Amino acid sequence: MNTSVLGMLIFQLIAVLVGPLLLALWIRRRYGAAWSSLGWGSLTFPLSQLLRIPLLLGTAALVNPYAEKWDAALLFWVNFVVLSLTSGLFEEGARYLILRWAAKGVRDWKEGLLYGVGHGGIEAILLVGGTAISNIVLLLMADQVLAQLGQMAPEQAAAVTAQLDAVRGLTWLLPLLSIWERAIAIVLHIGLSLLVLLGVLRRTFRPVLAAMLLHAAFNGVALLALRYTSAAGVEALLTVLALAPLYLIWRLRPSLDGAVGEG
Repeated sequence: MNTSVLGMLIFQLIAVLVGPLLLALWIRRRYGAAWSSLGWGSLTFPLSQLLRIPLLLGTAALVNPYAEKWDAALLFWVNFVVLSLTSGLFEEGARYLILRWAAKGVRDWKEGLLYGVGHGGIEAILLVGGTAISNIVLLLMADQVLAQLGQMAPEQAAAVTAQLDAVRGLTWLLPLLSIWERAIAIVLHIGLSLLVLLGVLRRTFRPVLAAMLLHAAFNGVALLALRYTSAAGVEALLTVLALAPLYLIWRLRPSLDGAVGEG
């Protein structure tokens, strides 16, 4: 067993589990935000995917018979449009519905902070943490998996072997980049949560639409950067783009605290 890779994966898992919790604890102690705000935020991401994932699967089932004739460039752009737009539409739409009708306690800046941490934190746990757990299990059971390759179909055996080789070949760069990416995503979700909350309190949909477009643009840029640069290049670009949600976090505080009672 490659203990170095196992250590990397365990570190990655601990980071995405503990990191959001530590941030939530700091916000709770520093500003006195309620734990319920974190809980509502944690519900928003999985609820948004309950509708988005079936839509993506259904769209793929309809498009795939025609997509076999498309070249790789056209397929990329179709995926680019669908994935980017649906991410903004469904996640920000779910955020609006939850904040407008369910999370009635999230009505100021500090509660919006903790709500955003909940959304971004559970996303990190499900996406990066889930992958880390899967890779840890695969690494720990490598001998048993290899022993069963002869009982698998050739295509399946090749896929499993390739996945195991990829896990065994991991370096520290990818786990660290994934942790940094989730940190950026949490900043984004905090900023977008505050923007949507402003729309709820002011009873106008324009900030919600802006959040949808910003979310879609953020994911779209990430997809484009991944196509034309390296993983490190993607995270460097996203780090620069994270200045936009950081600005929102700072800029929206007086507007949100001054809007208390309007929603």
